[in-house]
Amino acid sequence: MAGAAPTAKPAAFLRPLDIVDRGILLAETTLCLVVVGIMVLFAVAASAAELFGIQNVWLQSASDVLLHGTIWAAFLGASFATRERRHLAIDAFGRLLPDRVRRAVVATAATFGAIVAFALASGIYQALLDQVAKVHEDALHLQASGITGVIDKSFEFQFVIPAGFVLIGARLLLHAFHEWLAAIAGTNEPEPIPHALDPEVERVAPVSEASPIEIGIALAALVVLLVLAWGSSVMGPVSVGVVLAAVALTVPLVLRKRRGGSYAAPVVVATRHAVGAGAREIALALAAVVVVIVGSWAAIEKIPSIPIAWGVAFFAVMALMGAPLFSFLGGLALFLWTHGSETVPAMSLPNAVEDVLGPHFARMSVLPTIPVFTLAGYLMSESKTPQRMVRVARAFLGFAPGGLGIVCVLASAFFTIFSGASGITIVAIGGLLLPALLKDRYPEKFSLGLVTTGGALGITFPPCLPLIVYGIVAGLQEMPPGKERLALDKFLLAGIRPGLLLIGLLVVYCIIVGIRSKLPRSRFDAKEARAALWEAKWELFLPFFLLGGLVTGVFSPITAAAFTAFYVLVIEVFLYKDLSLTRDLPRIVPDSMVLVGAIFVKLCAATVLTFYFVQSQTADRLFEALTCGPPAQEYLAAHSDSLATCREAVDALARHGKSAGGIIDSPLTFLLALNVFLLIVGMLMDIFSAIVVVVPLIMGIALHFDINPYHLGIVFLLNLEIGYLMPPMGLNLFIAGFRFNRPVPDLYRVVLPFIGIFVVALLVTTYVPSLTVGSAAAETAHPPPSGAPPPPAASASVAVPAASAAPSASPPDCDEQRENESFDDFDKRCNITGAHPAPSASAVPSASAAPPASAAPSGGDADCEEPRANESFDAFDKRCGITGTKP
Repeated sequence: MAGAAPTAKPAAFLRPLDIVDRGILLAETTLCLVVVGIMVLFAVAASAAELFGIQNVWLQSASDVLLHGTIWAAFLGASFATRERRHLAIDAFGRLLPDRVRRAVVATAATFGAIVAFALASGIYQALLDQVAKVHEDALHLQASGITGVIDKSFEFQFVIPAGFVLIGARLLLHAFHEWLAAIAGTNEPEPIPHALDPEVERVAPVSEASPIEIGIALAALVVLLVLAWGSSVMGPVSVGVVLAAVALTVPLVLRKRRGGSYAAPVVVATRHAVGAGAREIALALAAVVVVIVGSWAAIEKIPSIPIAWGVAFFAVMALMGAPLFSFLGGLALFLWTHGSETVPAMSLPNAVEDVLGPHFARMSVLPTIPVFTLAGYLMSESKTPQRMVRVARAFLGFAPGGLGIVCVLASAFFTIFSGASGITIVAIGGLLLPALLKDRYPEKFSLGLVTTGGALGITFPPCLPLIVYGIVAGLQEMPPGKERLALDKFLLAGIRPGLLLIGLLVVYCIIVGIRSKLPRSRFDAKEARAALWEAKWELFLPFFLLGGLVTGVFSPITAAAFTAFYVLVIEVFLYKDLSLTRDLPRIVPDSMVLVGAIFVKLCAATVLTFYFVQSQTADRLFEALTCGPPAQEYLAAHSDSLATCREAVDALARHGKSAGGIIDSPLTFLLALNVFLLIVGMLMDIFSAIVVVVPLIMGIALHFDINPYHLGIVFLLNLEIGYLMPPMGLNLFIAGFRFNRPVPDLYRVVLPFIGIFVVALLVTTYVPSLTVGSAAAETAHPPPSGAPPPPAASASVAVPAASAAPSASPPDCDEQRENESFDDFDKRCNITGAHPAPSASAVPSASAAPPASAAPSGGDADCEEPRANESFDAFDKRCGITGTKP
């Protein structure tokens, strides 16, 4: 949700600074265009080479190009997302305040956001300098040893991350000043319309509306970038990007002169500046910004003495008041790391943020799927794809009762799959079909509810962006041995059946409304159906092509993303000719990277926070708080010599089918509580924010109750789909209210029937897990049998395999999956599930290997399932032969 981002006009006396900022923005958007173009070309070429077995030295570096290009495109996008005031935020209460108070709150939140951005930039920059020093030390060591070799310096590409945060911080400070000025001067101006949602706005390429001065500033900014990269290992790639960006800026300038005889911009966009601000208002606004900064600095110095609860409450309030969500996540993370706790020592900024530079973020192999799929969705949304989809659906379904309603359901789902943004679906599909629905005498409340609901459909189908982001975040979570780590390629298929169920229920509802209201139905026209099908043939082929590749394993997620983006680009530019390479792509690519940038800065900040959660065992503590009741505490006290934590007691009771007496003590109550919690979260947070904040907290509890990770993910997304519609603050309600010029409260009642349908689909999916698990064709490993209690020093998160299933020998690294290793490969290597042949008898068992089957306790001992009350583990072992030492 685009929250309470600053909305005040820039001050007139800052016009020169505004021009400089626009020039820098032009350099960013042009460089972003070049980077994304190179990424798509490399991705397509490398994917094609992989499919056809072609070997090429240049293409072997494609993964590096994609990974580093993704980081550059994302943080460039995040920077101009700040300029355009499009960062994602919660803004639950800011909009309820009077105008002047709201502006003061927004200004304060923006200032805090700037401070957090600068802090993240400083920490990441210092961490990168530490890597530079280490590489230099390694090079000297190799040189002294006479060893020749190439040292990897690709981390130098990551300097764009702190640079991006610096630009974000500077622009947030500028926004804060403008908001203070508006609050002090008392200007009460209407909110600007988000240009992405305004169908009346004709958008052009940024360079088309840039003045010669702004283009000159952009070229100067590119030269500065080249100077900064001078002498580094990234000099070559950066030079290529800078030269191509300079060409993209100068060629239109030369063409202007040839065509019109002037370098002036052919499209002039008037910049409205704030009026009525005198010296007094300017001084007070500047003083307000300084006061917030000084106060924040004083608080930073005293962080160790501030109670953690106060710090958490402060950042939560700022988030609810509209601070950019990355500043909430990053600020809270840095506060916790700087403060320290009983279990986690205080850390410096470089150590706190170092996880950002590793495989948990900057080197995560699946990251490129996000910008590439997003680009494909934006290309389709800017073309005439919505009109063609509506025509096909109407030609084939218009004869059915409620046919136009069914058309709306299917077209909305199809469009959201590729756009990934419900707001765009409401604007594109709803704008087309609402007038048609009303013209065909569909009930107004039903029509409004249907087009508002349409924006929430389709997010469980691949390659919808929320599905990908969830798969990435959930795949990062630590999993105990024997539990399958969520794999993105399987997860992309897990939501197909639940999605079809939801669409089917909505179709049935449309048919019922059509019959009850006696709505007109068109006759089936075979000629029109053939014509509509032929016109949309290229777009209709795409989902079958994509799903076929994913299901058969021909496509990896990155390969699927590359071919999707390239395919959409070709058909929209060269076949349908809806888009122009020179007129449309230079604006669509930066627009798409705004969303990507907003997601990435949140993922970056969430990585720092998640790292703290892991080190402080927050998930384990939350688990114990919710599940450890009096029975578990009594069991722990009775077996304190063999059990170390209440979580172990909860697990032991669960193995015997006994309740631990906690607030949540069964999979049923967990899923019920999760559904209620996520419905509330869905109202307050956009879907991407909810994923990065909530998923790390619930995964541990879900694993305890043996909830399949694929099932959990789809239930999670379905809940957030409903949250988009939930009164009073569901995002779709506000977008539909704006688009259709209706008061938001009027939409509350019209969406209730549709919410009911969503809830039915959610409940069926929740309590029939085969819908999701069957789609993903993935099963988590079974929990340990009841006859295998934990040894005295066993960790609570380590499952003990059954004796009969344990291999006679196992490799020494079978404690956990290797990096980027699938669960299937892990199982084949280590025989976790016992479904694969054991190693040969000659293999020497490791010290940690499970005892052979003959050493297992016999089933005749009825009380060998667990230690007796106050019985030590040694006595338990002597009586039952747990370790195989019993005579």
